[in-house]
Amino acid sequence: MRLALALSVFAAAVTASSASTVPPELAVIGEPSTVLNLTYSVGSTEVSFKPGEFLNATISKDAPQPHLHDMGLSSTGPYLMLMVDPDWNNTSPPSVILHTVVANLTTNVNSTSKAKVIATYLGPEPKSGTHNYTLFLFNQPSNFTIPPRYQSFVETNDQTPLNRLNLPLETFINQTGLGAPVAANYFRVTATNSTSTSTSTNTTTSGTTTSATASSTSSGAAIKGANSQKYYLASALALVGAAIIAV
Repeated sequence: MRLALALSVFAAAVTASSASTVPPELAVIGEPSTVLNLTYSVGSTEVSFKPGEFLNATISKDAPQPHLHDMGLSSTGPYLMLMVDPDWNNTSPPSVILHTVVANLTTNVNSTSKAKVIATYLGPEPKSGTHNYTLFLFNQPSNFTIPPRYQSFVETNDQTPLNRLNLPLETFINQTGLGAPVAANYFRVTATNSTSTSTSTNTTTSGTTTSATASSTSSGAAIKGANSQKYYLASALALVGAAIIAV
């Protein structure tokens, strides 16, 4: 009995150490288990990130590149990618800033060459606090179009980014037939006038992943996160060991 209890605690600890693919404020949209693989180009370096990691706004200023060919997706596509910021205006259901919409993505290595950018990319520029910039990947419905009531949200004009505010995300997804997301990922950016600790990112260059800091502000949280995972795992293992001895 004690052994079974310890093992259940161990399983819970392992689950707790795994980051979700979406932030809590967007869990209502869906929490796919598949992490959307993306990189940001910084000069000749490709910067990747895991869910919940911190990035500097200068790293994410240009549009990210999705890499769908190595994600084990169930079909070749097409897929649609949607990036939003749910934290500028905390509402339920979520009302978000639309950062980009990209259609016609496939699992081909060079899928971005045939992609259709429906809403041009707006880089993160949080004015205060920390924002969770979230990217969803959906199966793209055949003959996908943006309904007239949402046309103003995807336009790029003198009003940008004001016209990207207040997108009713749930309603948009329902009315466009996107369904549940098949993959997701998110990163955090803290406003320059806010005090926060950021994580380090993984830098991928020429297909080789190495560990490097994204900026002078992206170091402490990665270590903290890793230590937290070790703490959960060590505590659970200790409980298992104690239960086995007791048995």
